Amino acid sequence: MKLRYILGLILTIGLSILYYRYNPGVYHFFPECPFHKYLQLDCPGCGSQRAVHALLHGNVRSALDYNAFLVISLPFLLIHLFLKTASYLTGKDYVWKIWYQPTVPKVIFIFVMVFWVARNIPLSPFIYLAS
Repeated sequence: MKLRYILGLILTIGLSILYYRYNPGVYHFFPECPFHKYLQLDCPGCGSQRAVHALLHGNVRSALDYNAFLVISLPFLLIHLFLKTASYLTGKDYVWKIWYQPTVPKVIFIFVMVFWVARNIPLSPFIYLAS
């Protein structure tokens, strides 16, 4: 179990350094989205790599332009990660109870689907959601 956390930390630090140093919009060794490549439509994750690069450089506005859903969901994911890490380190069970409600996965799925459809509507204000 401890090895998994150490490997996860090493991977996170390594990816953070990679995304900080290299802009995915410029360097082409980052993976492409096949949905965007072949259909010329944005999936819910399109722009995420560029958004991470922008966030690591402190540019929240650019990150929102690339993928607003990622930027908005990141604080929730970080809180969950913090509580999981605190639970592991202290041996106490810190839980964000709302995260484990049966409706949460359904609500997240609906948000992702709505974002996916909305960011591909070629009309204002939806065009601002496109990556």
